[in-house]
Amino acid sequence: MAELAATPEQRRQGLMGRSELGPDQGMLLLFPAPDMLKIWMLNTNIPLDAGFFDGEGKLVNTHSMQPDGGRAIYTSLRPAIYVLEMNLGWYERHALLPGARLQLPFPISAK
Repeated sequence: MAELAATPEQRRQGLMGRSELGPDQGMLLLFPAPDMLKIWMLNTNIPLDAGFFDGEGKLVNTHSMQPDGGRAIYTSLRPAIYVLEMNLGWYERHALLPGARLQLPFPISAK
């Protein structure tokens, strides 16, 4: 299950300050429109995987991220509208490759 971050404030906060996540817990960052998205690990203390998804819900690419004080910037390879951050190794464990589909239980939109 993923928490939703749909406002600028929620996206800025992200998973900062967390010390752990459950095995299938994470955060879905939703942006107002498809764009070349960039994220970082500022004040994030747990290693994460990030998957970038386009407006059709297709996985564009993933990054494995280690806590680094926000030095590294991770970007989508094509315009994306969603970023699903999960525990490190989650995408590999679930065999999710580019082209996999994100299925949302209900329509959502960002501010």
